[in-house]
Amino acid sequence: MTLENSRQGVDTAVAHALAWLVIGNGVGLFLSILLLFPSLNPGELTYGRWTPVHLNAQLYGWTAMPLIAWLFSVYEVHLSKADKWASAAVWAWSSAILIGSISWLSGTSSGKIFLDWRNGSLWVFVAAMIILWIVLAVAWRDGKCRWNRSKKWLSGISIAGLALVPISMIFAASPSVYPPVDPTTGGPTGSSLLGSTLIVVGMMLLLPRIAGLPTKQPTSKLRWIFFSICWLVFIVTETIGGTHFDVWQIGAMLCLVPWAWLIPQDWKTFTWPAETTAWRFAAISWWGILVISGVTMFFPSLLDHLKFTQGLVAHSHLAMAGFTTSFCALLIVSITNKKMGGKFTIPLWNAAALGMIVVLAWMGWREGDGYSWMITHPQWREIGLIMRTFFGAILLVVSALWFKQWIRK
Repeated sequence: MTLENSRQGVDTAVAHALAWLVIGNGVGLFLSILLLFPSLNPGELTYGRWTPVHLNAQLYGWTAMPLIAWLFSVYEVHLSKADKWASAAVWAWSSAILIGSISWLSGTSSGKIFLDWRNGSLWVFVAAMIILWIVLAVAWRDGKCRWNRSKKWLSGISIAGLALVPISMIFAASPSVYPPVDPTTGGPTGSSLLGSTLIVVGMMLLLPRIAGLPTKQPTSKLRWIFFSICWLVFIVTETIGGTHFDVWQIGAMLCLVPWAWLIPQDWKTFTWPAETTAWRFAAISWWGILVISGVTMFFPSLLDHLKFTQGLVAHSHLAMAGFTTSFCALLIVSITNKKMGGKFTIPLWNAAALGMIVVLAWMGWREGDGYSWMITHPQWREIGLIMRTFFGAILLVVSALWFKQWIRK
């Protein structure tokens, strides 16, 4: 078996990830156009029905697929009997997103952002998760005999944890389970934001270690101690509850501030391949902006001004178009040793993402000043929507170029 064929599952997952990035950006551009020209709404396929397609294509397609490729690499699926099923698992995952998209466009949804799975689409997605788990479990069974004791047990614990994901999805997608938002204020809780961000912190800490990158100097154990303390804070504050007016919820968010500095310092201790330089710089830059802005926006005076405005949309794009895209690209390059993007398209993507974020943040602040814009349609908002559409078009073109580049390889 050649190396090219043995990595087929990884390459298929990356190709699907880039395809969903193109689709998600295409739908996002369409939504921007609908905001400019509401009369273009195609009958029952309204803005509200297209929105979950855009969001979930980005989350479960573009964001999740590189993580699937990472799992294939970590569990060495290409060396196991499950290798021939790896690509099938990827296709099952994409098929679930496609069926989910049809469901959301038909008006069937749980009504929970990023957890829109309901009825048939939910069970199809759960089936795709189970298929993926079986592939990984078989790879673990075949690989544990050649792995060292540490990897065997850690990967076994991970397999057991991944078995709970389908059950967790069924529970979380239920409309009867309230999302991590305080019902009295409509704002997020600090503990929920801390917990979700700590998952990202964990992946950033693991990436260079799982990739087997050589170290320039010993890494400090204090990072892992602080990581554990942060999880303890999450458990305590999540149990207590509260709103963004409570000091303990604000304190939970403040636990994230040191990670804006700790992650770059941690990555500096490793020797990275030259191909990752541009994406590492982008990921670290976006990460620092994301953490500092997220913590700052949680304070009551700012959060209440930006709630339900384009300001939170700006922060979502900062997280997805900025940080997540850079991290996923870095992950892809690290596990495939293949180039993604170039000297022109990488800066262009980040510049367009930054432009969109700045425009949306500016619009959000203006919207928070008062609600007359809902009736008067001021010129500043029309200009903002035009600029948003312009930057969205650039993101779509760049993502299409990346997909074309990957398919050619």
